[in-house]
Amino acid sequence: MKKAVFVFLLINLCFSSVFGQLNVQHNLLRAGDLLFKQQVEYVDPGEAGADRLWNFSKLKAINDEYTVEYDLPPLEGDSVYILGNRRHEKNSVKENELIIGTEHNTMYYYHQTEDCLLQNGHENPSVVLSYTSPLTLLCFPLNYGDKVSSAYKSKGLYSGTVDIRTEGTVTVAADAYGKMILPSKDTLGLVVRVKTQQTIFDVQTESSDSIEAENVGKLLETHRWYSKGYRYPIFETIRSINKSDSSVIFSTAFFFPPQDHYYLDTDSANLALLEELWDMENHAKSSGQDEALELRDLLICKTYPNPVKSILNIEYELPRDATVSFRLYSVAGLPVKTTVPVKKPKGRHYETIDCSSLQPQDYVLRIMANDMFVNEIIIKN
Repeated sequence: MKKAVFVFLLINLCFSSVFGQLNVQHNLLRAGDLLFKQQVEYVDPGEAGADRLWNFSKLKAINDEYTVEYDLPPLEGDSVYILGNRRHEKNSVKENELIIGTEHNTMYYYHQTEDCLLQNGHENPSVVLSYTSPLTLLCFPLNYGDKVSSAYKSKGLYSGTVDIRTEGTVTVAADAYGKMILPSKDTLGLVVRVKTQQTIFDVQTESSDSIEAENVGKLLETHRWYSKGYRYPIFETIRSINKSDSSVIFSTAFFFPPQDHYYLDTDSANLALLEELWDMENHAKSSGQDEALELRDLLICKTYPNPVKSILNIEYELPRDATVSFRLYSVAGLPVKTTVPVKKPKGRHYETIDCSSLQPQDYVLRIMANDMFVNEIIIKN
Protein backbone atom coordinates (compact mmCIF):
# COMPACT_ATOMS: atom_id res chain seq x y z
CA MET A 1 0.00 0.00 0.00
CA LYS A 2 1.34 3.35 -0.99
CA LYS A 3 1.84 6.36 1.20
CA ALA A 4 -0.55 8.46 -0.91
CA VAL A 5 -3.39 6.03 -0.28
CA PHE A 6 -3.00 6.24 3.48
CA VAL A 7 -2.79 10.03 3.49
CA PHE A 8 -5.97 10.24 1.37
CA LEU A 9 -7.80 7.94 3.76
CA LEU A 10 -6.68 9.93 6.79
CA ILE A 11 -8.00 13.14 5.28
CA ASN A 12 -11.32 11.57 4.32
CA LEU A 13 -11.78 10.33 7.88
CA CYS A 14 -11.11 13.80 9.25
CA PHE A 15 -13.38 15.56 6.75
CA SER A 16 -16.34 13.19 7.07
CA SER A 17 -16.92 14.24 10.67
CA VAL A 18 -17.22 17.94 9.74
CA PHE A 19 -19.36 17.63 6.61
CA GLY A 20 -21.47 20.78 6.27
CA GLN A 21 -24.98 21.29 5.01
CA LEU A 22 -26.35 22.31 1.65
CA ASN A 23 -26.76 26.07 1.77
CA VAL A 24 -27.74 29.14 -0.24
CA GLN A 25 -24.16 30.30 -0.83
CA HIS A 26 -22.92 27.02 -2.31
CA ASN A 27 -26.00 25.29 -3.76
CA LEU A 28 -28.46 27.77 -5.27
CA LEU A 29 -28.90 27.73 -9.06
CA ARG A 30 -27.03 30.38 -11.05
CA ALA A 31 -27.88 31.90 -14.41
CA GLY A 32 -25.24 31.11 -17.03
CA ASP A 33 -24.22 27.74 -15.59
CA LEU A 34 -23.95 24.81 -18.02
CA LEU A 35 -23.67 21.18 -16.92
CA PHE A 36 -22.93 18.03 -18.86
CA LYS A 37 -24.36 14.72 -17.73
CA GLN A 38 -24.37 11.12 -18.88
CA GLN A 39 -27.40 8.89 -18.75
CA VAL A 40 -26.31 5.60 -17.17
CA GLU A 41 -27.94 2.34 -16.14
CA TYR A 42 -30.37 2.68 -13.26
CA VAL A 43 -29.04 1.48 -9.91
CA ASP A 44 -30.86 0.93 -6.64
CA PRO A 45 -30.01 4.00 -4.50
CA GLY A 46 -29.65 1.84 -1.38
CA GLU A 47 -30.71 2.42 2.21
CA ALA A 48 -30.58 5.65 4.17
CA GLY A 49 -28.08 6.19 6.96
CA ALA A 50 -24.61 7.35 7.94
CA ASP A 51 -21.22 6.34 6.53
CA ARG A 52 -22.68 4.71 3.40
CA LEU A 53 -20.54 3.55 0.50
CA TRP A 54 -22.11 3.87 -2.95
CA ASN A 55 -20.31 1.93 -5.66
CA PHE A 56 -21.33 3.22 -9.10
CA SER A 57 -18.04 2.21 -10.74
CA LYS A 58 -19.49 -0.47 -13.06
CA LEU A 59 -22.44 1.46 -14.47
CA LYS A 60 -22.47 1.68 -18.26
CA ALA A 61 -23.26 4.91 -20.12
CA ILE A 62 -26.44 4.87 -22.22
CA ASN A 63 -26.29 8.42 -23.57
CA ASP A 64 -23.63 11.05 -22.93
CA GLU A 65 -25.18 13.88 -24.94
CA TYR A 66 -27.28 15.51 -22.23
CA THR A 67 -26.81 19.09 -21.07
CA VAL A 68 -28.45 21.16 -18.34
CA GLU A 69 -28.45 24.94 -18.78
CA TYR A 70 -29.59 27.64 -16.37
CA ASP A 71 -30.53 31.12 -17.61
CA LEU A 72 -32.46 34.22 -16.64
CA PRO A 73 -36.03 34.37 -17.98
CA PRO A 74 -36.69 36.49 -21.09
CA LEU A 75 -37.50 40.16 -20.70
CA GLU A 76 -40.61 41.90 -21.96
CA GLY A 77 -39.82 45.49 -22.84
CA ASP A 78 -36.57 45.40 -20.85
CA SER A 79 -38.52 45.76 -17.60
CA VAL A 80 -40.59 42.63 -16.98
CA TYR A 81 -39.35 39.05 -16.62
CA ILE A 82 -41.59 36.34 -18.10
CA LEU A 83 -41.40 33.11 -16.13
CA GLY A 84 -43.93 30.70 -17.59
CA ASN A 85 -47.34 32.30 -17.17
CA ARG A 86 -46.11 34.76 -14.54
CA ARG A 87 -44.62 38.21 -14.95
CA HIS A 88 -42.22 39.90 -12.53
CA GLU A 89 -41.02 43.50 -12.49
CA LYS A 90 -37.28 43.43 -13.12
CA ASN A 91 -36.48 46.10 -10.51
CA SER A 92 -38.21 44.01 -7.81
CA VAL A 93 -36.27 40.81 -8.53
CA LYS A 94 -32.95 39.94 -6.88
CA GLU A 95 -29.98 38.44 -8.72
CA ASN A 96 -30.65 34.78 -9.68
CA GLU A 97 -34.06 34.88 -7.99
CA LEU A 98 -35.78 33.73 -11.19
CA ILE A 99 -34.15 30.96 -13.23
CA ILE A 100 -35.10 28.84 -16.24
CA GLY A 101 -33.48 25.41 -16.38
CA THR A 102 -33.46 23.65 -19.75
CA GLU A 103 -32.90 19.91 -20.21
CA HIS A 104 -34.48 17.07 -22.23
CA ASN A 105 -36.30 19.65 -24.42
CA THR A 106 -38.11 20.89 -21.32
CA MET A 107 -37.96 24.29 -19.64
CA TYR A 108 -38.32 24.30 -15.85
CA TYR A 109 -39.34 27.52 -14.10
CA TYR A 110 -37.62 28.15 -10.75
CA HIS A 111 -38.14 30.82 -8.09
CA GLN A 112 -35.40 31.07 -5.47
CA THR A 113 -36.27 32.71 -2.16
CA GLU A 114 -33.90 33.47 0.71
CA ASP A 115 -34.19 29.92 2.02
CA CYS A 116 -35.96 27.74 -0.58
CA LEU A 117 -35.75 26.60 -4.18
CA LEU A 118 -39.27 26.46 -5.64
CA GLN A 119 -40.53 25.20 -9.00
CA ASN A 120 -43.39 27.17 -10.55
CA GLY A 121 -43.94 24.90 -13.55
CA HIS A 122 -42.46 23.42 -16.69
CA GLU A 123 -43.07 23.43 -20.42
CA ASN A 124 -42.20 21.27 -23.44
CA PRO A 125 -43.73 20.63 -26.89
CA SER A 126 -46.38 18.34 -25.35
CA VAL A 127 -47.15 19.75 -21.91
CA VAL A 128 -47.53 23.20 -20.36
CA LEU A 129 -47.89 22.96 -16.58
CA SER A 130 -47.90 25.53 -13.78
CA TYR A 131 -48.04 25.02 -10.03
CA THR A 132 -50.77 27.09 -8.43
CA SER A 133 -49.07 26.14 -5.16
CA PRO A 134 -45.29 26.00 -5.88
CA LEU A 135 -43.36 22.76 -5.65
CA THR A 136 -40.65 22.90 -2.96
CA LEU A 137 -37.43 21.31 -4.24
CA LEU A 138 -34.94 22.33 -1.51
CA CYS A 139 -34.90 24.36 1.67
CA PHE A 140 -31.69 25.78 3.10
CA PRO A 141 -29.72 25.00 5.12
CA LEU A 142 -30.23 21.25 4.69
CA ASN A 143 -28.28 19.00 7.07
CA TYR A 144 -28.18 15.24 7.28
CA GLY A 145 -31.37 14.14 9.04
CA ASP A 146 -33.39 17.22 8.01
CA LYS A 147 -36.75 16.74 6.30
CA VAL A 148 -39.34 19.15 4.90
CA SER A 149 -42.80 18.35 3.48
CA SER A 150 -45.35 20.52 1.67
CA ALA A 151 -48.45 20.26 -0.48
CA TYR A 152 -48.81 21.47 -4.07
CA LYS A 153 -51.40 21.85 -6.83
CA SER A 154 -50.91 22.16 -10.58
CA LYS A 155 -52.88 22.81 -13.73
CA GLY A 156 -52.01 22.76 -17.41
CA LEU A 157 -52.66 21.46 -20.90
CA TYR A 158 -51.56 18.38 -22.79
CA SER A 159 -51.26 18.82 -26.58
CA GLY A 160 -52.89 22.23 -26.17
CA THR A 161 -56.37 20.78 -25.63
CA VAL A 162 -56.51 18.28 -22.75
CA ASP A 163 -56.83 19.72 -19.23
CA ILE A 164 -54.33 18.53 -16.64
CA ARG A 165 -54.98 18.97 -12.92
CA THR A 166 -52.85 17.30 -10.27
CA GLU A 167 -52.19 17.64 -6.57
CA GLY A 168 -50.09 15.92 -3.95
CA THR A 169 -47.26 16.32 -1.49
CA VAL A 170 -43.51 16.54 -1.82
CA THR A 171 -41.06 15.44 0.88
CA VAL A 172 -37.37 16.36 0.74
CA ALA A 173 -34.89 14.75 3.14
CA ALA A 174 -31.11 14.61 3.50
CA ASP A 175 -31.30 10.92 4.35
CA ALA A 176 -27.74 9.59 3.93
CA TYR A 177 -24.08 10.53 3.73
CA GLY A 178 -20.84 8.75 2.98
CA LYS A 179 -18.49 8.08 0.07
CA MET A 180 -19.17 7.37 -3.59
CA ILE A 181 -17.15 5.46 -6.22
CA LEU A 182 -17.97 7.12 -9.54
CA PRO A 183 -18.44 5.51 -12.97
CA SER A 184 -15.11 7.18 -13.81
CA LYS A 185 -13.57 5.01 -11.01
CA ASP A 186 -12.75 8.10 -8.92
CA THR A 187 -13.81 8.18 -5.27
CA LEU A 188 -15.54 11.15 -3.66
CA GLY A 189 -15.90 11.64 0.07
CA LEU A 190 -18.04 14.30 1.76
CA VAL A 191 -21.14 13.14 -0.11
CA VAL A 192 -24.67 13.80 1.16
CA ARG A 193 -27.76 12.28 -0.48
CA VAL A 194 -31.03 14.18 -0.87
CA LYS A 195 -34.16 12.08 -1.36
CA THR A 196 -37.29 13.65 -2.89
CA GLN A 197 -40.65 11.87 -2.94
CA GLN A 198 -43.51 13.51 -4.85
CA THR A 199 -47.00 12.01 -4.83
CA ILE A 200 -49.08 12.80 -7.92
CA PHE A 201 -52.88 12.46 -7.95
CA ASP A 202 -55.08 13.45 -10.89
CA VAL A 203 -57.83 15.93 -10.06
CA GLN A 204 -61.10 15.41 -11.93
CA THR A 205 -62.08 18.30 -14.21
CA GLU A 206 -65.26 19.09 -16.13
CA SER A 207 -63.78 17.43 -19.22
CA SER A 208 -62.83 14.30 -17.27
CA ASP A 209 -64.82 11.12 -17.60
CA SER A 210 -67.24 11.08 -14.67
CA ILE A 211 -66.87 7.31 -14.42
CA GLU A 212 -63.25 6.51 -13.75
CA ALA A 213 -61.21 4.08 -11.74
CA GLU A 214 -60.09 5.00 -8.25
CA ASN A 215 -57.29 7.55 -8.46
CA VAL A 216 -54.50 5.79 -6.56
CA GLY A 217 -51.82 8.06 -7.98
CA LYS A 218 -48.12 7.79 -8.69
CA LEU A 219 -44.92 8.36 -6.75
CA LEU A 220 -41.97 10.16 -8.34
CA GLU A 221 -38.82 9.32 -6.37
CA THR A 222 -35.53 11.13 -6.96
CA HIS A 223 -32.17 10.68 -5.20
CA ARG A 224 -29.40 13.25 -5.71
CA TRP A 225 -25.85 12.97 -4.39
CA TYR A 226 -24.04 16.24 -3.57
CA SER A 227 -20.34 16.57 -2.81
CA LYS A 228 -18.77 19.45 -0.91
CA GLY A 229 -17.30 22.07 -3.25
CA TYR A 230 -19.78 21.39 -6.09
CA ARG A 231 -22.92 23.48 -6.55
CA TYR A 232 -24.89 20.82 -8.40
CA PRO A 233 -25.40 17.06 -7.90
CA ILE A 234 -22.78 14.52 -8.97
CA PHE A 235 -25.21 11.62 -9.38
CA GLU A 236 -28.97 11.26 -9.71
CA THR A 237 -31.51 8.43 -9.87
CA ILE A 238 -35.15 8.86 -10.91
CA ARG A 239 -38.02 6.43 -10.92
CA SER A 240 -41.81 6.64 -11.18
CA ILE A 241 -43.92 4.11 -9.29
CA ASN A 242 -47.60 3.11 -9.38
CA LYS A 243 -48.89 3.54 -5.83
CA SER A 244 -51.51 0.83 -6.36
CA ASP A 245 -49.11 -2.08 -6.81
CA SER A 246 -45.61 -0.52 -6.43
CA SER A 247 -44.78 -1.40 -10.04
CA VAL A 248 -42.12 0.75 -11.70
CA ILE A 249 -43.35 2.88 -14.61
CA PHE A 250 -39.88 4.04 -15.59
CA SER A 251 -36.44 4.49 -14.06
CA THR A 252 -33.19 6.12 -15.09
CA ALA A 253 -29.95 7.56 -13.66
CA PHE A 254 -27.52 10.35 -14.53
CA PHE A 255 -23.84 10.96 -13.77
CA PHE A 256 -22.50 14.52 -13.73
CA PRO A 257 -18.70 14.08 -14.15
CA PRO A 258 -16.95 16.45 -11.72
CA GLN A 259 -14.40 17.42 -14.39
CA ASP A 260 -17.29 18.71 -16.53
CA HIS A 261 -18.58 21.15 -13.89
CA TYR A 262 -17.23 24.05 -15.94
CA TYR A 263 -19.23 26.62 -13.97
CA LEU A 264 -16.56 26.32 -11.24
CA ASP A 265 -14.39 28.73 -13.24
CA THR A 266 -16.72 31.53 -12.13
CA ASP A 267 -18.06 30.02 -8.90
CA SER A 268 -15.92 31.87 -6.35
CA ALA A 269 -17.81 30.44 -3.34
CA ASN A 270 -17.21 26.81 -4.27
CA LEU A 271 -13.70 27.49 -5.57
CA ALA A 272 -12.83 28.97 -2.17
CA LEU A 273 -14.32 25.89 -0.49
CA LEU A 274 -12.32 23.53 -2.70
CA GLU A 275 -9.16 25.53 -2.00
CA GLU A 276 -9.89 25.33 1.73
CA LEU A 277 -10.23 21.55 1.50
CA TRP A 278 -7.05 21.39 -0.56
CA ASP A 279 -5.19 23.47 2.05
CA MET A 280 -6.43 21.14 4.79
CA GLU A 281 -5.20 18.18 2.77
CA ASN A 282 -1.76 19.72 2.25
CA HIS A 283 -1.56 20.62 5.94
CA ALA A 284 -2.48 17.06 6.91
CA LYS A 285 0.18 15.73 4.57
CA SER A 286 2.91 18.00 5.95
CA SER A 287 1.99 17.69 9.64
CA GLY A 288 1.53 13.93 9.42
CA GLN A 289 4.47 13.12 7.17
CA ASP A 290 6.35 11.04 9.76
CA GLU A 291 3.18 9.17 10.68
CA ALA A 292 2.41 8.53 7.00
CA LEU A 293 5.86 7.05 6.52
CA GLU A 294 5.06 4.54 9.26
CA LEU A 295 1.54 3.85 8.00
CA ARG A 296 2.57 2.98 4.47
CA ASP A 297 3.74 -0.41 5.74
CA LEU A 298 1.04 -0.92 8.35
CA LEU A 299 -0.76 -3.55 6.31
CA ILE A 300 0.46 -5.49 3.28
CA CYS A 301 -2.55 -7.39 1.95
CA LYS A 302 -3.33 -9.79 -0.89
CA THR A 303 -6.81 -11.14 -1.82
CA TYR A 304 -7.45 -14.13 -4.09
CA PRO A 305 -9.06 -15.45 -6.17
CA ASN A 306 -10.67 -12.43 -7.78
CA PRO A 307 -13.13 -13.13 -9.39
CA VAL A 308 -14.24 -15.46 -6.60
CA LYS A 309 -16.78 -18.31 -6.72
CA SER A 310 -16.90 -19.47 -3.10
CA ILE A 311 -14.06 -18.73 -0.67
CA LEU A 312 -12.21 -15.41 -0.73
CA ASN A 313 -8.72 -15.73 0.75
CA ILE A 314 -7.11 -12.76 2.47
CA GLU A 315 -3.40 -12.91 3.23
CA TYR A 316 -1.86 -9.99 5.08
CA GLU A 317 1.26 -9.07 7.01
CA LEU A 318 1.62 -6.64 9.91
CA PRO A 319 5.00 -5.09 10.75
CA ARG A 320 3.55 -4.20 14.19
CA ASP A 321 0.46 -4.97 16.28
CA ALA A 322 -2.83 -3.67 14.87
CA THR A 323 -6.59 -4.17 15.19
CA VAL A 324 -7.78 -5.68 11.90
CA SER A 325 -11.23 -6.35 10.41
CA PHE A 326 -12.86 -6.83 7.01
CA ARG A 327 -16.26 -5.83 5.61
CA LEU A 328 -17.83 -6.80 2.30
CA TYR A 329 -20.37 -4.32 0.90
CA SER A 330 -22.97 -4.77 -1.83
CA VAL A 331 -23.13 -2.37 -4.78
CA ALA A 332 -25.88 -0.53 -2.85
CA GLY A 333 -23.48 0.07 0.04
CA LEU A 334 -24.98 -2.44 2.46
CA PRO A 335 -22.66 -4.70 4.50
CA VAL A 336 -23.18 -8.37 3.52
CA LYS A 337 -20.20 -9.99 5.28
CA THR A 338 -18.22 -8.73 8.28
CA THR A 339 -15.49 -9.95 10.58
CA VAL A 340 -15.13 -8.90 14.20
CA PRO A 341 -12.25 -6.45 14.80
CA VAL A 342 -9.43 -8.41 16.46
CA LYS A 343 -6.09 -7.17 17.71
CA LYS A 344 -3.43 -9.09 15.82
CA PRO A 345 0.29 -9.33 16.61
CA LYS A 346 2.86 -8.42 14.00
CA GLY A 347 3.51 -11.12 11.46
CA ARG A 348 1.66 -12.96 8.68
CA HIS A 349 -2.05 -13.74 9.04
CA TYR A 350 -4.83 -15.35 7.00
CA GLU A 351 -8.57 -14.73 6.79
CA THR A 352 -11.31 -16.27 4.65
CA ILE A 353 -14.76 -14.97 3.70
CA ASP A 354 -17.40 -17.40 2.43
CA CYS A 355 -18.94 -15.80 -0.68
CA SER A 356 -20.77 -18.89 -1.96
CA SER A 357 -24.23 -17.56 -0.98
CA LEU A 358 -23.73 -14.13 -2.59
CA GLN A 359 -25.33 -13.10 -5.86
CA PRO A 360 -22.96 -12.77 -8.85
CA GLN A 361 -22.06 -9.07 -9.01
CA ASP A 362 -19.39 -6.64 -7.86
CA TYR A 363 -18.73 -6.03 -4.17
CA VAL A 364 -16.47 -3.69 -2.22
CA LEU A 365 -14.10 -5.21 0.33
CA ARG A 366 -13.14 -2.73 3.04
CA ILE A 367 -9.84 -3.69 4.71
CA MET A 368 -9.40 -1.97 8.10
CA ALA A 369 -6.34 -1.69 10.34
CA ASN A 370 -6.62 0.47 13.44
CA ASP A 371 -8.41 3.64 12.27
CA MET A 372 -7.33 3.25 8.64
CA PHE A 373 -9.09 1.53 5.76
CA VAL A 374 -8.83 0.91 2.05
CA ASN A 375 -11.41 -0.42 -0.41
CA GLU A 376 -10.94 -3.09 -3.07
CA ILE A 377 -13.40 -4.26 -5.75
CA ILE A 378 -14.25 -7.97 -5.50
CA ILE A 379 -16.02 -9.71 -8.39
CA LYS A 380 -18.34 -12.60 -7.51
CA ASN A 381 -18.90 -15.14 -10.31
